[in-house]
Parts: sequence; C-alpha cells; structure tokens
Amino acid sequence: MTYPNTRGPATPATREVLRRQRAAGFRRALGLTALGTIIPGAGLTQTRSRKAGWALLLLAIASGVCVAYYVARTGVTNVALSVMARPTVLQTVVVALVVGGILWCASIILTAVQARPSRLDRTRTRVLAAFTTLMVFLVAGSSFKLAEYGTITKTTVASVFGSAPGKPGVGVKVAEGDDPWADQARVNILLLGSDAGVGRTGTRTDSMIVASIDTKTGRTALISLPRNLQKVPLPKTSPLRGLYPSGTYGKPYCIRAQTDPADQCMLNAIWTEVDQYRQAHPGSYTGVAPGRDETRNVIGDVLGLKIDHTVVVDLKGFSQLIDAMGGVTVNVKLSGFGTKLPIGGHSDGNGGITGHVTGYFTPGVQHLTGTLALWYARTRAADSDDYRQARQRCVIQAVVKQVDPAQMVSKYPEIARIARDNIYTDIPAQDLPAFVDLIERVQKSGKINSLSLTQIPDFNSVNPDYDEIHAFVQKGISPKVAPKPTTTTTPGTTAPRPTSTPSPTTTPYDQC
Repeated sequence: MTYPNTRGPATPATREVLRRQRAAGFRRALGLTALGTIIPGAGLTQTRSRKAGWALLLLAIASGVCVAYYVARTGVTNVALSVMARPTVLQTVVVALVVGGILWCASIILTAVQARPSRLDRTRTRVLAAFTTLMVFLVAGSSFKLAEYGTITKTTVASVFGSAPGKPGVGVKVAEGDDPWADQARVNILLLGSDAGVGRTGTRTDSMIVASIDTKTGRTALISLPRNLQKVPLPKTSPLRGLYPSGTYGKPYCIRAQTDPADQCMLNAIWTEVDQYRQAHPGSYTGVAPGRDETRNVIGDVLGLKIDHTVVVDLKGFSQLIDAMGGVTVNVKLSGFGTKLPIGGHSDGNGGITGHVTGYFTPGVQHLTGTLALWYARTRAADSDDYRQARQRCVIQAVVKQVDPAQMVSKYPEIARIARDNIYTDIPAQDLPAFVDLIERVQKSGKINSLSLTQIPDFNSVNPDYDEIHAFVQKGISPKVAPKPTTTTTPGTTAPRPTSTPSPTTTPYDQC
C-alpha cells in the first residue's frame, strides 16, 4: 500500500501571523530597552550580547550593594560629608559617574538594536528609536547632573577652603591613625558675621561667636561676644600698638572718636581700624585680610582661648541661604523692653529710632524670608546688643533645625554659589575629613551650651574685667559645671541658669 506524500514545502505564514510576530517582537524590544534603563545591562542579557550584559549587570549590582552597605553603616549625611571633604574621592566619583553613564547609555542603545525584530515596519521602527532616545536622555541627563554637582562641589570646596597651609601657630593638630583628634583636646572656631557689602564703608563684625568643642565628647559651648565691647587687649605683635602703645584698643583715648564721637573703639571696629591703619602705614600689615586676622587674635586674647580657625559669613549670603531653603519659621518675640521690633531704622543712642522704618514685626510664630530673618536677627533699634545676640542664636537654631535636604539638593548650584561668594574659612581642605569626624561627635553628644559675656555678674562692656572673663569662659567650657543647654527645658518655662552666672537680660529669649 502506498501512502500520499504529506511532506513538502512549508506553508507560508499568513499576513496575520507575521503581524502578530512583529508586534510581539516590538513589545519585547521596548520591554528590554526599558529594563536596561532601570537596571544597567539587564535588558542586554536577553540579546546576542548577553555576556557583556551580565558583566555590566553584575558590576552594577556589586556597586549598588557596596554603596548601600556603606550608607547604612555610616548614614546618608556622613557619607555626603565624607565625600565632599575628600577632593580626590570626589573627583573619582565624578569620573565614575561619567564613565558609568556612557556605558549605561551604550548598553541601552545596543539592547534596542539587537532586540529589534527584522522587517519591522517604519512606524514601529520610529517609535522604538524615539523611546530609546528618551531612555538614553534620562540616563545621560541624570549622570550629567550628578557629575555636574560633583564638579560644583569640588570647585566650591577648593574655593572656600583652599589647600594652602595655615599660618604658624594657627590651625588644629590633626593626628594620624583612627583618632584625628588624639593630640588636641579642644577646637575653638571663631564664627564671624560680616556686614561688608555695596554701599558700606569698611568691614564690621556684626556677629561674633566662638564655638569651643571638646574633641573627646563633642560637647560644645557657643560663646557670644558683644559688638560694643571696649578696651579690648591688642596682641603684643599688633601694629595697632603704634596708635595705642598701652596695648589696649582705645586707651588712653579713642583716636577714632575724634572724627566720629559715636565710634568709641568697640570690638567690632577692629577690622576697619586695621584696614585704615594699613592704608596710612604701608607695609605695617601683610596677608590677604589682616583685619580678619587681627580680629581673631584680639578675640582670642579677650576670651583667653587659642582660636584655631575662623569662619566668616557675609550677612548678605546668610539672607540668600535662607531664601534658598524656602524661608525659615521663627517664633518672633517682642523687644527686651516689651515693644515691637522695627524693620529698618537704627538706634539713636537715646532709646529712640532713626532712619527709614518700613514696618514692625508682629509677635508670634511666622515664616520669614531671608531679608526679614536677617532684620530680626540684626535689629538693635528697640533694645540692646544683649537681646540681639539672643535673637541671632534663635534664628541660627531655627535654620539648623529646618533645613530640608531635598530642598537644598534641588537648589544645590545656587547654594554652592552663595557659599563661594559669601563664606571664607581658613580650615584647609586636607583637614576636612577630621572635621567630619568632629561633627559626628558633636551630633552624638547633643550638648550645646550658649554662653554670653553679659551673663557675668556686673558685666561692664565699657570697662570689662578680662581676668573675670577668662575665669567665666574656663568655667563655662568645663564639662563638670557648664550650664545645661536651654533646649532641654520644658516649653513655657525659664531655662535653668548656673547660680554663678545669672543672665536676667536674656530672659525673653530663653525659649526660641
């Protein structure tokens, strides 16, 4: 028996079958391209270049695990600070982002090319090409933006901190080994708020605070100095002793008062005094900003502390920083005398206000712009420097507590520009890792004590007793007797004070 021949040429696929195959292949190509965008190399593992895909995928997974472990162990903030504090590491991160971004984009394109089915119609081909282009732009744009942020950070760190060694006798002693602070018990950092700017003559230190940090425990004391402190000691090497051979600024009489009776040789005028003296006596001072250096030396002698480093912030930059973070919420208080604080104007020296007043602060919790926050912190037209120092500490505390990392990251280039234009410090870049470690100790301690020279009984800013000031400072930074921070008090109550250092003048601002 013979059987019919059932074998022969294959039946050609119908048009419907071809359409379905191309549609399925198109969807597969889109899916693999999207997968390769989400996870580097994942889509490529399903193509002819699967080996390259697996290599890229494993590299991405290993990198991600290492970064996640380091962040979980160290903390997001500390990781960011550590990277920022190490220019070499930061440069490596930037290069890695660029190279990684290029490889990632190349893998996306290769995935789309190899996953694309043959004989794909023109419309689907264009859609796939457009989708691939979009995915490449997403990855390339993100990598570029991160690399840009890294480059901005590197430039900002180099601009603000620099790499030049400090002057002899100035700066901290960073030790080798696990503990960078093994050779230094305390670090004293002078924080200056400068009023330099367009339309102002000279530079006056509007805010002067010394942060004295115990390197072992992280316990910190913030010591405020009144701007109107007079008869401050001049260092033995100060050229200003050519005007004041007594070694006391303004003694036996204030030369500046001859041209301006209101200028009684106060502490905040040291910077301007040096600049004017240098112009009249070329060669008397050296350095980029001798007025800043002289101010640091004088404040060190006033407090009896060795000032290790200085940080200067232009108050215009402080206002811009607050605006960049979206403003700050502050519990606005009345003046020390129970009146509303003016916006604008200044004191006439007799309890009145002169100048252009644009309005008054309404007491209560409110959200302030950078300009208003700066006015609230700076105004002294309605009371005195004692109250203004307290307001400054309240505003700084509010800024620190309310900083939104997401908001700051979104405006990072602007914030970096503000830092470059308005912040100076003599902390060298190579010491930044040690200061990151110190910041961690301060955060873990959580103990920050606020001290003001006006807490000294019978304190007199015109005729201060510097031996008494030195004893007060030493007692204030001692861990055994330092006053408790006001932030630990119950809301609505008055903060506890050490019996030896009462401070009735700052009572309205015990609670910020």
